Amino acid sequence: MELIGQFIAWYVTVQVVTVAALPLAWRLFTNLPGRGYAFARPLGILLAGYLFWLGYAFGLLRNEPGGAWLAVAMMGVISTVAGWPVLQAWRTDGKAPVSLRHVVAVELVFLAAFVAWAAVRAHDPAVSHTEQPMDLMFMNSIRASVTYPPMDAWLAGYPVSYYYFGYWLLNTVGILAGQPPEIAYNLGQACWYGLLLSSCFGLTATLLMAARRSVWVVSAGGGLGAIMVGVAANLQGILEWLYANGINVSGLAALLEVPYFPEEAAVTNRWFIDFGWWWWRSSRVIEDLNLRGEHIEVIDEFPAFSYILGDNHPHVTAMPFAVLAIGLALNLFLAPAVDRNLPWWQRLRLAMPLGWAGHLLTVIALGALIFLNTWDFPPYWLLMIAALAAVLLRGGVSHGEASQAEEEEPAPHPNVDEPGTETGGTDVYYPVQTRGHGSTQANFPIWRALLMAAIAGVAWACGILLLYLPYFLTAQSQAGGVVPNLFNPTRISQFVVMFGAALLAIVALGGLAWPVFRPRLRELAVSALVVYGVPIVFLAGSIWYSVGTEQGRQLLANMPLPEGATDYLPIIAGRWLGQPYTFLLLGGLTAVTAVLVWRALCSLREPGARPAVTVFVLMLVLVGMGLVYTPEFVFLRDNFGTRMNTIFKFYYQAWLLFGLAGAYSISLVLGGLGSGATPNPRAVPSKERGVRLVVITSSALSLLLVVASLIYLVAGVYSKTNGFAAQPTFDATAYLNNAGRDELNAVRWVRSSTLPGDLVLEAKGRSYRSEYNRISTMTGRPTLLGWDGHESQWRGKAYGEMAAGRPQAIQAIYSANSVEELRQLVGALDIEYVYVGPAERSEYNMTPVGEQRLRQVMDLIFASGDVHIYRVRR
Repeated sequence: MELIGQFIAWYVTVQVVTVAALPLAWRLFTNLPGRGYAFARPLGILLAGYLFWLGYAFGLLRNEPGGAWLAVAMMGVISTVAGWPVLQAWRTDGKAPVSLRHVVAVELVFLAAFVAWAAVRAHDPAVSHTEQPMDLMFMNSIRASVTYPPMDAWLAGYPVSYYYFGYWLLNTVGILAGQPPEIAYNLGQACWYGLLLSSCFGLTATLLMAARRSVWVVSAGGGLGAIMVGVAANLQGILEWLYANGINVSGLAALLEVPYFPEEAAVTNRWFIDFGWWWWRSSRVIEDLNLRGEHIEVIDEFPAFSYILGDNHPHVTAMPFAVLAIGLALNLFLAPAVDRNLPWWQRLRLAMPLGWAGHLLTVIALGALIFLNTWDFPPYWLLMIAALAAVLLRGGVSHGEASQAEEEEPAPHPNVDEPGTETGGTDVYYPVQTRGHGSTQANFPIWRALLMAAIAGVAWACGILLLYLPYFLTAQSQAGGVVPNLFNPTRISQFVVMFGAALLAIVALGGLAWPVFRPRLRELAVSALVVYGVPIVFLAGSIWYSVGTEQGRQLLANMPLPEGATDYLPIIAGRWLGQPYTFLLLGGLTAVTAVLVWRALCSLREPGARPAVTVFVLMLVLVGMGLVYTPEFVFLRDNFGTRMNTIFKFYYQAWLLFGLAGAYSISLVLGGLGSGATPNPRAVPSKERGVRLVVITSSALSLLLVVASLIYLVAGVYSKTNGFAAQPTFDATAYLNNAGRDELNAVRWVRSSTLPGDLVLEAKGRSYRSEYNRISTMTGRPTLLGWDGHESQWRGKAYGEMAAGRPQAIQAIYSANSVEELRQLVGALDIEYVYVGPAERSEYNMTPVGEQRLRQVMDLIFASGDVHIYRVRR
């Protein structure tokens, strides 16, 4: 019953926040079918969490339930005021802003995903592996921080230096629901899974409603969008299952070159593949090699893997809000046209739903991505700029002087309530509306729209700096510029394993758009010249600098040549000439997509131009292509010195964009078979018959691979939870009841008997070792130094000075040779308590004599088995 009560408390809390945000969502997303109902939940959590954080940062709200509920109340007031015209219209006309069918569909998806993943987390709740302790440490540090900024429990005296807004939002809902961090960790993850799937469902369904597809296509397509993003896996999951069930895939595996497969796999003849963490390999299908040909790890996660693993990392917690940003961009893209004869600032105001308030909300949503997971900001910032440019390209100009813009609300999308009647085109347009009076003009220069949109983008960035200033004042980074990727072009076989299903759907989408926009050969040539030429020139210059200058050779000095080699140039040439295919494929797809988008944007200047939702999906594809193409020739320098993190963070966002675009494309093609929306290949002219056949075949094959990949999540969950055999609980620390009861007792005592800022000394941590730093991790009480490798990653060059002398001081305290030395050390470091547990005894070889010295300076205040806590005498 306790488990059910915790779930209900969380669910009801989230529903309250959602209802509070609904009026604002309906007013803000006025251009979308469904009025943005699917985005109300992430919007509400984001705004409530932001107001709570901002009030806490400026000392106006306390980091406690009263402060959190006050933030929700403020958000509700703002939402009600902003959405009052919608509520009044509902009261007057008696017609709800959104159809009941759409509401029920979104709510069912959210609840089903929430319940399903809550069941998974209840049977796999332990925060005991990989980087889960790091996530729990941040949640406890934030919860325990009374004043701003939240303090880092693994580096006493310093604030958190990481993008921690995801942890703040999890804690915010946890505080509202009355749940501590160890419960919020697991319930929050389940809730976020529901947020992700329901948002993806809503976005894909919205795209299909805007394209006037039938009810069943909208519903099935929305479900497919949720599946392709959050449930499906890459193709390695299929290979793992086939091999484990005795099907010989060795030849295919050799062709695909997935690292350590199948040599480290096993034939289990069980559908759930009862063989360790077999599902891990799907997140490591991309492989780089050092100059000796040895393996370099590259991470290529996707959501299904992330949720099986169970980490609450920023890239996981940020994704529902990335979908929210896409929804905002789509809403802007479909906005009514603006009179071109108005002043530029008036045009920028009127282009955005809710005017300047809409711009403010855009700044909050985009800025949150920096705070949630900084890597996510650039693609969605560019997408928003592109959507604004599309709006500015449409519009009218009056014959006389500019008229005063109309202030009343634009009419909502005619497809707001229900899916429209299915038609035979690849997209359906709604009649153009113009804010302000005037006639249309076809010769409006595209560069002006792009320039105005870029100016708005810069203004948004400046606004982000202001609205999130408290975060930027304390943030640090390990980023050290960009590095050319000289030695590791991605192997095409491995890239296909990662994105094969989505690529087929994207090819189908291109086939749909090609006959509509009919790119010219000259445009394709120019696009290809730019897309291929810029990276080639960059790589050529980088190669010349690296092998032809003394400074460049010094940079390569840490990459020793293999035996028998005398120069780097033959190795570079051999690798690029041997594996150019991914570069060529992605460059070609990027060039073609860019031309299709360009042609679509140019067509918006024509009289009566209407926004085609397929164009927006092509924009998603173009941004996604940029994300997977860029790491082919450049990556971000960090502590690892490889492109591991760049691939990881860029591919993760590309998975989202390709999944949404792929679901839309498949639904558009296969949902139209037999209805005239996707003509039979035999019924079209012969020169288009081949294209139609490719479109239908690639869509069907893509769908088949997506369905086959679903075995990965099902089998992975069953394997990871050991067949749901454990006693269910949401408590992330409950695993200590078995082998660490004394440590768990110590954790509970520290929580109840110490102040949030008290420094509790523990052994220096070791990254990925959950048996270290359990007190700081599970209570948020600061220690001198936790996982030092991670602290170095988060803080970059500043870490050395911050942590200087701390490892030696910890060693000296636990191994002190004299009472006087011990007294001086604990006094100089402001230590309140010293913890002695299994890790401390093992790490510093503590003996009863050594512990006796502690008792001469401190009082034994807690004991449970061999776990002792001492309080320093003052």
